[in-house]
Amino acid sequence: MYELSRDLYRALKPSVIPDPRQPGRAERLLLAACEQTVERIARDLRRYPRPARHLFSQIRFLFPLQEQLQAYRIIEDHVQAALERLESEVGPDAGRATALRCASINRKGKPCGREPLRGSRFCPSHKHLEAVLPPAHRGLYVA
Repeated sequence: MYELSRDLYRALKPSVIPDPRQPGRAERLLLAACEQTVERIARDLRRYPRPARHLFSQIRFLFPLQEQLQAYRIIEDHVQAALERLESEVGPDAGRATALRCASINRKGKPCGREPLRGSRFCPSHKHLEAVLPPAHRGLYVA
């Protein structure tokens, strides 16, 4: 998901109006909004019905008026790509809340909150569990 938010940021950045009083502020706002939107798509899609529209409403003031339609189209395309990627990785019936969560449980009995490695169910700290435990087992693992 990190790659998707950065791709969205890179696609929108050339059209941003720079702030002469605070250099880099507009870019930081854009990056933060892109990252928050993609993360929320992955974690809470059921309560986030129109992510492209919401992101555009947050950042539209960063673009000149003649560039806003193009910015919205870029946002729509990238959000759709994020939704398709999430569905391909997690599956259409899986819960969105666990899409970016490691499958292990820490010693205190709480789920690991880190993002798993691409193509794995475990984060870098728990990647050793992937090789040790059988792939058919779908439960949570204590590390």
